[in-house]
Amino acid sequence: MTGKVVVVTGATSGLGYESARILCEAGNDVILACRDEEKAKRAIAKIKQQTPNALATYIHLDLAELKSVRQFVEEFHALNKKLNVLINNAGVALNFRDTKRQYTEDNFDLTIGTNHLGPFLLTNLLLDDLKKAAQEENGDARIVVVTSSMHEPKASKKTKHLQPIDIDNLFLFNEGTYNGLQAYKNSKAANLLFTYELAKKLDGTGVKVNAICPGIVPGTELMRHAGGAQKPFARYVLHGMLRLAKLIKTVPQSATSICALAMDDKFKDVTGKFIKDGVETQSSEETLNEELQGKLWELSGRYTALEGYEPLEVVRPLPPPEPAAAPEDPNKTDEQKTAEESNEKDEKKNDEDATEIIKEGKKEAADVDKENKDELKKDEKEKNEEEEKTDKEKPADEKAEKIEEAAAV
Repeated sequence: MTGKVVVVTGATSGLGYESARILCEAGNDVILACRDEEKAKRAIAKIKQQTPNALATYIHLDLAELKSVRQFVEEFHALNKKLNVLINNAGVALNFRDTKRQYTEDNFDLTIGTNHLGPFLLTNLLLDDLKKAAQEENGDARIVVVTSSMHEPKASKKTKHLQPIDIDNLFLFNEGTYNGLQAYKNSKAANLLFTYELAKKLDGTGVKVNAICPGIVPGTELMRHAGGAQKPFARYVLHGMLRLAKLIKTVPQSATSICALAMDDKFKDVTGKFIKDGVETQSSEETLNEELQGKLWELSGRYTALEGYEPLEVVRPLPPPEPAAAPEDPNKTDEQKTAEESNEKDEKKNDEDATEIIKEGKKEAADVDKENKDELKKDEKEKNEEEEKTDKEKPADEKAEKIEEAAAV
């Protein structure tokens, strides 16, 4: 499947960039839908450095702003191009322990707004384009939704305390319900609920939609909004630990899986599925609830003011009152004071230890990057040697024809 028009969201770095690069290399016309114009220009320049004739275009898109989503669709339509594939890759993960919310321009929780409602609107506004492409002779139109295994609370001991997605509290505005991890888990569950419901609505149109978990990929910018030591921990320490356990994937490996779902004949007739490690996998129990799928779709249509749905405005909750500073306890004993000082020293020591671990993790990550680069160089060398060998084995008359063609040029 080459020569197709593909939109990739979040294509300036990580999985989005690598997917765009692979698709351009294969001869497709790729539109990088990104927030940052300068980063997009650098990404395109990098792609064209490797593939000089690459068809790569940038259109601004901020999924945290519904107005930007609509503007993107207008600009895309102005190009008068068809659309064969939409890859909903862009996403955000905030500090998992943080209980302080961040908001989109439309007053949505930033995580659910960016990871679900933005892609929901974008996809719906591009459905007619995809349907047209699917109805052409030998037509093939696909939607790929990048999700995560973290939609399943049972996936880890550290996430088993997470709650099911609550349609009546989608933004976790109710007191005591918000934290970054719960918001991220809900957004990834929403990706699957959306995928399954959309597959039903697209039945008979020829457009296929599937969700994919790319695996654990510490080298992406997903955690760019994380605070404290969480981002370097995820990128360096966690990277090292998971590498030793052989659980992580490199960016090229995961991007190749995404592109396969978008392009390979293997998935041409597959729709409404959750793909992991290249095969269909069952997602969490709550995501398979058809009633929940329908309710989330209806609510999402209202929040995004989709045509045919009654708009539902969102009002931010009032911030909680600042807690009063605790007065100094006049009855505090010397032993209690000494214990507090000891705890402060322990915390400082823990911070120092964490810094040291992060340094070691960075070195580990650098070693992995070097190994990957060495492997790529080796593969490229073997490929060149194979091409030279093939060229030497070609008949003399075929070589002569090539020389004549070159001379004509």
